[in-house]
Amino acid sequence: MDGATTVPEVTENEEIAPSERPLTRVPLVLNRRSYGWITERIAGAVENRAPRWWWVAFAVTAGIAGFGLFCLGYQISTGVGTWGLNHPVGWAWDITNFVFWIGIGHAGTLISAILYLLRQKWRTSINRSAEAMTLFAVICAAIFPGIHVGRVWMAWYLAPLPNN
Repeated sequence: MDGATTVPEVTENEEIAPSERPLTRVPLVLNRRSYGWITERIAGAVENRAPRWWWVAFAVTAGIAGFGLFCLGYQISTGVGTWGLNHPVGWAWDITNFVFWIGIGHAGTLISAILYLLRQKWRTSINRSAEAMTLFAVICAAIFPGIHVGRVWMAWYLAPLPNN
């Protein structure tokens, strides 16, 4: 056995050097709480009724999402001119957002690559977040070419189909 896992034996006349004293373990649960209290505290977030502020916040965000769906329906029925894309204007909201989301995807890849190249031992959780950010950014960017077609019901033209 190596010395890191064994406790040195001490005779009555000997004292342990400060560097060889076994470490005292900090308690995992403070304030002498029981495991039942911990279970109730953790499961209570899922099992109890949601507080009133949660329902208010849910109603506000549901209203915002509903407004977004209304605007999307209006844009589909009216056309891409609703966001400023006309004949003299070539760069509008959709192309700008497409470039933005591609840039965010590049940023996540860059963060992950830099941490990997520098061989950082603590990089795993940050890499996971950066790669998830890249994945979701590319998914968000993939929405915009379909919208930019102008006729969303014709977005299947973006898919490669054989000629014969």
